[in-house]
Amino acid sequence: MKKYKTYYTSVEVMELYQISERTLRYRLKQLKEKYKKQPSLLSKENKKWKIHYSILEHFAPKRNKPD
Repeated sequence: MKKYKTYYTSVEVMELYQISERTLRYRLKQLKEKYKKQPSLLSKENKKWKIHYSILEHFAPKRNKPD
């Protein structure tokens, strides 16, 4: 059985969804406002983002998303 990670870094999210750094920063800005009352889902520690696995779908490319 494969064990999944609970938190991903920004570099891992960029590799996972094949998005640019600029796209990542734009989405982080939006999600930071949305989840500001839930710091366990999205936080920044020592200049590195910790992104919870439950909000990863927000980073998926918007144009290639299947309906």
